[in-house]
Amino acid sequence: MKLKPFVFPVIYISLIFTLVIGLYFTSKVMKVDDVNSLNDITYVSKTILSDTVPVINTSDVVINPYVGEDVKISRYFYNLEDDVDRQKESIVFYNNTYMPSTGIDYTSSNSFEVVSVLDGTIIDIKEDELLGKIVEIRHNNEFVSSYAGLSEINVQKGETITKGMKIGMSGTSKVNESLGNHLHFEIYQSGSNIDPLKVIDKKLEDF
Repeated sequence: MKLKPFVFPVIYISLIFTLVIGLYFTSKVMKVDDVNSLNDITYVSKTILSDTVPVINTSDVVINPYVGEDVKISRYFYNLEDDVDRQKESIVFYNNTYMPSTGIDYTSSNSFEVVSVLDGTIIDIKEDELLGKIVEIRHNNEFVSSYAGLSEINVQKGETITKGMKIGMSGTSKVNESLGNHLHFEIYQSGSNIDPLKVIDKKLEDF
């Protein structure tokens, strides 16, 4: 049987039409899949930033409040549990009155830098008649450090500072006049004086 002339063109057109329709729907499916795959992407920069672990150890270890090799302790914090000899080194004599020391007095023959023992915020700068120039720093809701007898102050109230940052220079005061050049250093925990030597070189989280 002989096919009519128009049969082959019709077959070819049908095949082409079917191929085009197939490609069209295939591309639609691929685009949807591509969009879905894009939505599942986690951007590398975001993931890295959120999971970064600091290289530097940022633990809150309390350091000494001074910079200098010849600085020494001339008067200790008065502790009832200390032996008699240490207690004698923890008494302040002023105006014919003996008083227990509420901090540590560091002395040196030369003026030395006074530095913050921890990161914190300057909450007060004042001048006391007996203790001289004073800087107070809050380190958290519980701990405050105080630096008295300063000859100069290099920070401002409200300033945020870092551990080891210079806040002033050692000096003199009336109540500790016999010590000469010195720094009177105190630590407060929840508003009460504590022995600074129990805190220095320790982490605040241990108290």
